Amino acid sequence: MKFIHNSRLTRYRTPYGAVVAGTAVELSVQACDCDIDRTSITLRAWVDGEGESLHPMGHVGDGLFTVSLPCPDPALVWYRFNIDLPDGTSTYLGAPNGATGGEGVIYDYADAPSFQITVYKHRQTRPTWYERGMVYQIFPDRYRRDADWRERAVKEVEKPRRGPGKHIVWDWNTPPVYDRAADGSIRTWDFYGGSLEGIRMDLPRLKEMGITAIYLNPIFKAASNHRYDTGDYLAIDPMLGTKEDFERLAGEARSMGISIILDGVFNHTGDDSLYFNRYGNYDSEGAWENEASPWHDAFHFHDDGTYDAWWGIGNMPALNEDCPFVRDLILGENGVIRTWLRAGARGWRLDVADELSDELIRDIKSATLEECPDGLLLGEVWEDASNKISYSKLRTYLQGDELDSAMNYPFRDMVLGFLVGDETAYQAAERIETLRENYPPEALKCALNLLGSHDKPRIASVLGDGPDESQIPESERGRFRLDENSLGRAKSRFWLATLLQMTLPGVPSIYYGDEFCLEGLSDPGNRRTLPKQEDIRDRDMLNMIRNASGLRTALPFIIDGTLQARALNDDVLCIKRRGADGQMVTVLVNKSLSNTRVVRVPIENDSAIDLLSGNDLMRGTDGCAEVKLWPLGSSVIYANKRERLQKPLEPGAGVIAHITSIPNRRGEKGTLGAPARRFIDHLATMGFKYWQVLPVNHTDSFGSPYAGPSAFAGNTALLYESDSELRQSFAAFKAAGGLKSPEYLRFARENEQWLDSYCAYMTLKETHQGASRHSWPTTQQRYSIGMLSDVRYAEFAEFHAYAQFRFDQEWQEMLDYAHQRGILIIGDIPMYVSDDSADAWSEPGMFSLGKDGNPYEIAGVPPDRFSATGQVWGNPTYRWDSMKQDGYVWWMARLRRAFKLYDYVRLDHFLGFQNYFGIPAGGTGAEGRWLPGPGIEFFEHAFKEFGPLPFIAEDLGLLTPAVRALVAECGFPGMDVLEFADYDVRHEIHPHNDKVLYTSTHDTSTLAGFVGRSFCSDNDEQGARYLTEEILTRSLASDARVVMMQLQDAMLLGDEARMNRPGIAEGNWNWQVDEKQIAEVEHSVAAMLMEAGRFNGGEAVSPR
Repeated sequence: MKFIHNSRLTRYRTPYGAVVAGTAVELSVQACDCDIDRTSITLRAWVDGEGESLHPMGHVGDGLFTVSLPCPDPALVWYRFNIDLPDGTSTYLGAPNGATGGEGVIYDYADAPSFQITVYKHRQTRPTWYERGMVYQIFPDRYRRDADWRERAVKEVEKPRRGPGKHIVWDWNTPPVYDRAADGSIRTWDFYGGSLEGIRMDLPRLKEMGITAIYLNPIFKAASNHRYDTGDYLAIDPMLGTKEDFERLAGEARSMGISIILDGVFNHTGDDSLYFNRYGNYDSEGAWENEASPWHDAFHFHDDGTYDAWWGIGNMPALNEDCPFVRDLILGENGVIRTWLRAGARGWRLDVADELSDELIRDIKSATLEECPDGLLLGEVWEDASNKISYSKLRTYLQGDELDSAMNYPFRDMVLGFLVGDETAYQAAERIETLRENYPPEALKCALNLLGSHDKPRIASVLGDGPDESQIPESERGRFRLDENSLGRAKSRFWLATLLQMTLPGVPSIYYGDEFCLEGLSDPGNRRTLPKQEDIRDRDMLNMIRNASGLRTALPFIIDGTLQARALNDDVLCIKRRGADGQMVTVLVNKSLSNTRVVRVPIENDSAIDLLSGNDLMRGTDGCAEVKLWPLGSSVIYANKRERLQKPLEPGAGVIAHITSIPNRRGEKGTLGAPARRFIDHLATMGFKYWQVLPVNHTDSFGSPYAGPSAFAGNTALLYESDSELRQSFAAFKAAGGLKSPEYLRFARENEQWLDSYCAYMTLKETHQGASRHSWPTTQQRYSIGMLSDVRYAEFAEFHAYAQFRFDQEWQEMLDYAHQRGILIIGDIPMYVSDDSADAWSEPGMFSLGKDGNPYEIAGVPPDRFSATGQVWGNPTYRWDSMKQDGYVWWMARLRRAFKLYDYVRLDHFLGFQNYFGIPAGGTGAEGRWLPGPGIEFFEHAFKEFGPLPFIAEDLGLLTPAVRALVAECGFPGMDVLEFADYDVRHEIHPHNDKVLYTSTHDTSTLAGFVGRSFCSDNDEQGARYLTEEILTRSLASDARVVMMQLQDAMLLGDEARMNRPGIAEGNWNWQVDEKQIAEVEHSVAAMLMEAGRFNGGEAVSPR
C-alpha cells in the first residue's frame, strides 16, 4: 500500500504555500493499493501556543481523502497525517526529514516531521519603491570622500578622548588593518574619511546602474568605523557629516528615484556612548558612571558589576528594551525611528533581529508605517525567517505585523553551495522551492537577495575559490588577491550568480565595490575603499550587473510572476518565471567547470529566443528545444504568445528609397506628386509590397532627415511645387478665404499640438536669417502662444501652416495611390530631435535642457572599435521621468502623426527605449553613461492609446539581453542586416525568427558594395554583381516573412551609390536613380520575386 501527499502540488494542497489569515486550506492524501473502507486518515495540526487539533479526513472517491483546514489567524501551522490501517496498526505521513515541505514520507513513529503552512496578515500598502527596484549597500567610511573631509576628520581625531582612539588613513588605497593592543582589543580605529556628501556626489553613477535604494550601514555617532556601537542615535557621526548633510542626501536621492534605508542597531549601544559613557567622553552621566543615571535601567547590570553585552563583547552593552527610556528613545515622538524617517529615510534594516523581541519589532513596524505608510522594515535573519527559532522561541517575523522580509542569506547560501560548493542542482532547486513554499509571497518579493555584505568575504574572492581564512593572518585579509585564472573563474561564476540574483523573487542587493571586482576576505578585508574613477581597473562585473538587471527591468513579470525551480541534471539548474499574461522566461545555469551540458527545455509556443545569445529556438516534436550550455554557461529563454503589442507585417518584399532618390523628370530631386506616383508604378510592376521612405521631416544643413527642425512637420522641399510656386498658391488660397475653409480648419485642429509652435519657430528662424534659436533675443528664446498674434509674424506663420497643409494633402494623395497599387508605406521615426528645433524650443521640459535653454546632456554612443572616443550626436536626450508624469503626451502625439502618414513605422535606435547613452554637454563619448529608458511601460501605454502597434524595431548596435527582451516582449519585428550576419552569406541565408531581413540599409554599404569589399579581390565588379544577385535570390527565397532591399540592391549597384556614411557629415543623401535605370531592371526583379513567391499582385490594400 502507498499514501501520497505533496505539499507543492495543487492536487494535494491548495492554495499553494503561505496563505492569508482567514483562508481554508484544502489538504488531500491519495491512498493506493489498500482497503479504503477499513482505512482512516486524520489530519493532525499544531500551532504553537494553541496546541494540537485533529481533523478526520473524508474519502471522496478513487482513494482520495480530503479535509479543509481553517487558518483564521496569523500563525505557523504544522501538520502531518495519522493513518489507521486495516490490520489495526498506524503509520504516519509527514514531511521529508530536515524539510518542511515537498513529497511526503511514511514514518513508523508518531512524532514524524511536519509540513509547514505560514499564515500571515496581508499588508495593503506595499513598499513598491523597494520591491520593484535594486539596492546598493554602502559602508560609509570607505565609500567616497568629499572636499571637506580632511578638516572634518582631523577635528574629530584630535578631540581629547579616553578609551580606544581614532586615526586617519591618509592613503585611500591602503588596505584596512586593525590596530590592536596586546590583548587583542582595538587600540585605535582607522578612518578613511568617507562621508554622506561623498555618497551624494556619486548619486548619478548609482542612478545609471539602476539603483533605486541605498542601504547604509550605521551612520550615527559612534567610536568605531563600523558604527554598530552607537554613541548617539540622534546625531550623525561627525566624520560623516551633519544631519543637514543627510537631509540633503536623502532629498537629492529621492529626486533621482533613490530611497534611503538605514541600519537600526537597537539590541545594544556602544560602551563609549551618551547612554553608557564608560570613558566619560560625553557630558551627560551614563549608566556606567552612576546607578542614579536615568540610563542605568536601560542596561542589564549584575550584582558583581558586570553587564549583559551582545555576544559577550564588552564594548557593546545590551539594551533593556523594557526600559521606558529605551522605548521612548527608539519609538517616541522624537525617537530614532520617527526622527530619521522625517529627515528623509524610507525604511529600516534591523541589526541582529533575533536579539529583539517580537513585541519591539511590532512596535517599530507600527512607528515606521505611521510616519511612512509605504515604509520598509527588514531584519537581519540568517536563516529561513518564516520558521526561525531564537532563544528557544519560534519567531513570528513574517506573519504580517513585524518584518516585511529579511536579508536573504539562504539565497546566498544556495548560490554559493551550488556554484562553489558540492551541492547539486537538485539541492539548489530544493532550497529555492522551500523558501517559495514557506515565505508569504509579499515577504519573498521583499527578501533582500545579497551576494556580498559587510559580514561576509568579498563575493569575487569566494567565487574565485579564495583560501581558508583560518590560515591567513587578519592583517592579510584586505591584501589578498586572486591569480589571473582564479579571477577569470570568479567572473564567470559571478555572471551566473548575478543572473540568479536578478531573476529569482526578491530585491537584488549590490555590496559597494563588487561591481568593480573588489577582492578581500572577511572583516576588515571586505571593507576596502571603493576605488576612485581613475583607479578602477575592472568593469566586467559592472557590465554583468547591468546586463542581468536589465532583464529584470525589461521583463517586469520577473518581479512578481510565478516561480518554479528544478534541476535538469546534477549541474544544470532551471528557473521558470511566468507572467499573468502568458509571458515566460526560463533561466538555465550550468555550474560545471569542465562539462558541456545539452538539455531539452519545454517550449510552449512554436519558437522562443535565447536573450543572451540572440539565437532562435525551435520547438521539436516532443514540445522541447535543445539548448547547449558550455561549462559555466547560461541561457535565458523567452517565449510569448505570437502577438502581443505588434501589428503583424504581411508577407512580401520591399524597397528602401528616400523620396529625394526617386526619379524626377524635371531634373531635380525626387518629390511627391507625379514623380512619387510614377515610382509607385515601378514598384507595383516589380511586385514589391512595401516602400520604406525613411524620414520625411525637414533635413539638417547636410541633408540628413534624422536631425531636422521638427519631429512632426513634413519636409516642404518634397512638395511637387517649388518654393515660389508654393508661396503663390498660398497667396491665392488666402485671398479665396481658404484659411477658413473646413478642410484647412480640420487640419489645424488635428495638428494643433505641434503646428502653432512649429509655425512660430519657422517664422522666427526665417526672420533671423536661419540663425540658431540660442542667438535669438531673450524674449524669443522660449515659445509663447502670443507670438503668433504679433502682426510682424502672422503672415509668415500662416504661410508655414499652409505649407504643412499642402504637404498633408500631397502626402495623402500619394498614400492613397500607393494603396490602390497594393503598396504599403513604411516610415521612420528618428530617436532624437535636434537641439535647434521647434520641439526643444517649445517643450524644453521634455528634454535635457537647462534654464538657459542649452542642453546639459546630449545623445551619442560610447567608445568602441570604430571610435576610441565614441560618438557625440549633439541631440539633447529626453527627460523620460517628466514625460512619464504626463503620460508621454509629446511622444503619443508624435506616434499619432506617424500613424497618419505611414502604414508601418521603423523605430530608429530602438535600444534607446531600453537604455540610452547620455554625454555631458561639451564632453566626449568617453565621459558618457548608460541611463534607463522608459522600457515596456512606454509601449504598453502606446498600445492602450492606439491598439496593435505597426512598428519595426531598429535593433542594431549594442544588443544587450535587455534590449532583446524588450523587442521580444513587445513582439515587434527587428532587423536582420546581411552585412552584420554572423555566418557566411555566400552559402545560405539564416534570418532570425520574427525579423525583417534587410539586404542592406541606408546606413550600410549597398549589398554589392559589401560583397565586393568582403568576398571579391581586385575590385572584380563583374564577380561582385554575380554574387550579389545570388545572395539577393537566396534572401528572397529565405524563411524571412519580409525581405527589404535598398533600391540600389535591386539594381546591383555598388558603393558609388551608397546613401549615407554614419559619422561623416558631408557627401551623404545625394544619390538619385534615373528612371531609365529602373525600367531596365523591372523585368528581372519581377522574375526574381515571382520565383521566390513574393510577387505582390497589386491588389488594393486598406489603410491602417
